Amino acid sequence: METAPIKITRHVHACVEIAYKDSRLIIDPGSFGAPDLSGATILFTHNHPDHLDPAILDKSMEIYAPRSVAHQLNIEVHIVDHGHTFNVGDFRIEVVGSQHARLLHSQGLGENIGYLINGRVLHPGDAFPPIKGVELALLPVNGPWLKMLDIEEYLKKYPPLNFIGIHDGIVNDYGLAINKKFLTLLGAEHNSNYVPLKVGESFQI
Repeated sequence: METAPIKITRHVHACVEIAYKDSRLIIDPGSFGAPDLSGATILFTHNHPDHLDPAILDKSMEIYAPRSVAHQLNIEVHIVDHGHTFNVGDFRIEVVGSQHARLLHSQGLGENIGYLINGRVLHPGDAFPPIKGVELALLPVNGPWLKMLDIEEYLKKYPPLNFIGIHDGIVNDYGLAINKKFLTLLGAEHNSNYVPLKVGESFQI
């Protein structure tokens, strides 16, 4: 039986929109900007403001998030954790991972979860969960906790068929050009197709 396409649209920073059949997900609409949330189910990976903006949420929305996010919101949230699976419309979603990548040695590891959607698309939040064979990974490519070496190591061990770079909202145009150069190189080296989407652009699998 033919599988319907999944459409992934990049929004600002780590925010992405995923559409499949008649269902829409929006993941990590944060303080850097967000698309229209109406009619979509909202997923959050963690509670950092670049991933979470409470001001744009209301009680009519269906929201799934880790406990640390729920504690910051005064509206109903479906709390999910590593190993949970749930259905939303036409989506089957598995929660993967539990910890944010380390930022400073003097700080503990914060909570962070990722989402594996229909077994095909991975949004890891601020982490690199060890999952092989993903059709499309939405990989963070810039941040105070992240080096290009981290991306290289991940692609070497767990190369997805395709990957899109996200989490680059603090990078200027010069930095984005440098990122594109290295990500294209790393994708070619590790047989993983790098898809260089700009904000507002889409890709289908």
